Amino acid sequence: MIRPKDVLVVTTATIEGRKIERHLKPVTAHLVAGTNFFSDLFASFSDVFGGRSGTYQMQLTSLYNEAIQKIQKAAHEIGANGVVGLSIDMDEISGKSKSMFMLTAIGTAVVLADAVDNSSAYRQVDKLVNVSHEHLAVLHRKKEMLRHAKEGVLGFNEENWKFIIDNRFEEILPYLFKKYSTYAPSFAATEAKSFYDNIAALIDGFPDEKKIELLYDSALSQDNEGLLGAIGGLIREHRLLDLDEVIKLLHTNDFNKQRLALRLVTYPKPYYDQEDVNKLQEIKAILNAGFPERGQRTTKKQLLSSKEKEVWVCECGTNNDINGQTIENCSSCGRDIYGFRANGDVTPKKAIANIEQRVALIQESLA
Repeated sequence: MIRPKDVLVVTTATIEGRKIERHLKPVTAHLVAGTNFFSDLFASFSDVFGGRSGTYQMQLTSLYNEAIQKIQKAAHEIGANGVVGLSIDMDEISGKSKSMFMLTAIGTAVVLADAVDNSSAYRQVDKLVNVSHEHLAVLHRKKEMLRHAKEGVLGFNEENWKFIIDNRFEEILPYLFKKYSTYAPSFAATEAKSFYDNIAALIDGFPDEKKIELLYDSALSQDNEGLLGAIGGLIREHRLLDLDEVIKLLHTNDFNKQRLALRLVTYPKPYYDQEDVNKLQEIKAILNAGFPERGQRTTKKQLLSSKEKEVWVCECGTNNDINGQTIENCSSCGRDIYGFRANGDVTPKKAIANIEQRVALIQESLA
């Protein structure tokens, strides 16, 4: 099955050696950059009339590449395997004394005959032919910041955040998550939100496939409950549900990761196909297999009586009554015998109901 990144994108109206079977419809992509992006760009030029900035050339190239990736995704969603007549323009948007620049990409989605493995038909070229002094300066600063992050002495001031975000400094992400998980509980509310927003801005600078890789790899490597919740929030905000990654989380032995997976599976995807139906059914089967009880069933003597009654001991240490077939949530922490909170957690039962409803709607739409 063709993937979004395999969609062939060209600026010409035809593709040599490939017959266009059907023209579908125009597809577009829009990217918005604040005016500070360009003011910083020109301010950093050593010579406005003759100099060049390697850093900002890379940033402009990354914007161009991201626009193409969005075009590929839009075309893939409507069943196309190619886009012809690609055009990319830059416009200024002004209003209320503020202005931004919008990059607009547009092309025509098409179905190409004799589809072949064209995964190399469009390929980003990241290898540098020449290395500028500015590129070396950026690389040196990255290495210094990584060293300081490992030593726990990196300051997260406005200047450092700007460098991290502008240069898509993905290597520092594990240290950002570690810092967030360690210190967020002691942060002031505004400070914690600012730190989270800066991480979100860094993630937002990557194409969707890279976002998925960074966030789900982070989820698999972390065990802090609060941090997993933050990662789940980023996945929700960027609409990055990946069912294969959800299955990986469910197969771990970490209950917090499994709780995250249950929450993620209820989030929407931009589009669905039959393969997604199969994966949702696989997740449903995993959930139906059941989660083990985390509380311990036991008995205790009743007051002023020799009779014993059934109770269960929560992980928090609280004894809770079992009334016949009814097992109430813990009176102290609010979790049930399986470890799920009454408020805030998606239980397996809720996730299964969500999956069944979604599968029915997808199958009805694809029929």
